[in-house]
Amino acid sequence: MATYKEIKGVTVQTLDSDPVVNVGSWSSGGDLNTARYQGGGAGTQTAASLFGGYASPNALHEYYNGSSWSEQTDLNTGRSSAASGGTQTASLLAGGYTTTNVTNTETWNGSSWSETTEINTSRRGLTSLGHVNTAILAAGGYTTTAVNNVENWNGSSWTEVAEITTTGYTGSGSGTSTEGLIMNVTPSVTNQYWNGSSWTELADTNTNHSPGSGGSQQGSYTAALIFGGADPSLSKTEVWDGSSWTETSDLGTARRGIRGAGASSTALAMAGEAPPSLTATEEFSFPPPTAAVLTEGDIFLSGGTTLKGFGKAAGISAGSWASGGSMNTARRLTSGSGTQTSSNCISGYSPSPNTMPQVENYNGTSWTEVAEVNTARYGTSAAGADNTSSLVFGGSSPPTVALTESWNGSAWTEVADLNTARFYGDGAGVQSDALMFGGGTPSNSAATEKWDGTSWTEVSDLNTARKGGGGTGPSGSNAIFFGGENSEDKTETWNGSSWTEVNDLNEGREFPGASGNTSLALCFGGNDGSNTANTEFWNGSSWTEINNLGTSRTNLQGSSQAVSALAFSGNTGSVSALTEEFTTDATLSTVTVS
Repeated sequence: MATYKEIKGVTVQTLDSDPVVNVGSWSSGGDLNTARYQGGGAGTQTAASLFGGYASPNALHEYYNGSSWSEQTDLNTGRSSAASGGTQTASLLAGGYTTTNVTNTETWNGSSWSETTEINTSRRGLTSLGHVNTAILAAGGYTTTAVNNVENWNGSSWTEVAEITTTGYTGSGSGTSTEGLIMNVTPSVTNQYWNGSSWTELADTNTNHSPGSGGSQQGSYTAALIFGGADPSLSKTEVWDGSSWTETSDLGTARRGIRGAGASSTALAMAGEAPPSLTATEEFSFPPPTAAVLTEGDIFLSGGTTLKGFGKAAGISAGSWASGGSMNTARRLTSGSGTQTSSNCISGYSPSPNTMPQVENYNGTSWTEVAEVNTARYGTSAAGADNTSSLVFGGSSPPTVALTESWNGSAWTEVADLNTARFYGDGAGVQSDALMFGGGTPSNSAATEKWDGTSWTEVSDLNTARKGGGGTGPSGSNAIFFGGENSEDKTETWNGSSWTEVNDLNEGREFPGASGNTSLALCFGGNDGSNTANTEFWNGSSWTEINNLGTSRTNLQGSSQAVSALAFSGNTGSVSALTEEFTTDATLSTVTVS
């Protein structure tokens, strides 16, 4: 009997125009007339001002009208790294550094600067809050050391108020003198909320932007933007919604000592240092509130004719690698299981003590040592859904072993052995449904074995016997195996009953990292005669070269998912503790139906 779905079909929405991605993005604005960094600033995206900073001369003042900069009357006292705020035509600059720290305070009335009451404590690197020049808060700073002083400006005088909870300098601010957020003050890198009388520490940013980040000065404590900063300079941008930070599109130019203006949805990034000093201006914007917004997983007929989908898989070719938390113990020839935010690195080899029993868990940020395997070995294979459930099998202790151990999140237990002892093979699947293929006995092996949660059963062999390849897959019925010793380039896919040879890698290699499945996979690193950083993407039919790893290495491991992969351990010339994370944004693409 036909189902309702077969009778009625499936409804696919038809749209006249494509929805937009609800993610802010940066675009280039007009360049400043004079390059500088650590200047003071005020205003909005279309009416901003930048004054002072590390430049020659250091009293220069410029206006931005949304497209270009024009020079204005100079400061009376040129300086950098001062507190600032207000609007384009009513600004304030206080404290800072000339050849020494100063207390000078100046206000701008739209045509000239006037010296007024000095700030109480001479310092540089102040972080400030304030939308108008008659109500500015100046927090922290640096004298000969980091300080926690906070002073409030009421339009005529400075008053000391409650100190920030942690000393710090050269952060960025969003909000007013009575309610705001200061972000990534150095060296504590905390974010703190000001309610008009006291300070409260808030959630950390995903990335350390200190020192010298930019911020949405005209924003609020519930809607803020932080961008750039750090040493070396960053391009990362994060959005604050009042409770947590979310990464969004990067700046076009990485820089520190940057000055921000505008609100969180319409921010302005001015000047900075890469190094060298920059004139670059960038404008941040979100889609209009009335725009139809894409959600990951959307599929629709565009213009009534073209089927389109929105998801991370479509954007994998534009994905990139970034540094993650380093492992506690450097090693190579490990095995790995799990995801980018929940992985295990199991056993391995180091110069001393050679074979290793150590196991580490990754939580998406850092590695933690957990219970060791019962038998120290290297060249093992593994399977597992996350860092609480894994299976490790084979390897060399030496000698080559058939041992299998199961992990329950707290301890390792020996279970049924493989039928054929081997090392340098690969694994796929999860703790209850796994696959072991290839490896060395020590001669190259084509043997494949399937684990049902209790025992191993020999199944169809690989077409090409080999060891030292890259293998991955989500189950005992879906796996891909590529590369191998002596720069092998062959690729084979497993459908649950047999292996099929498919298109070769562009670059043959041994001991690469692997993530993904038969329709979407990554091959990264390895050795093609020398260590390589090359990454290739498998789309189900062919391989394409994409963005490289940050560091060339071989003998490394990967997590299970291609759209959010993890690369860890390995050999860079010496054993490595490096971790790198591969990320890709959801992308709108045409869906091909055959």
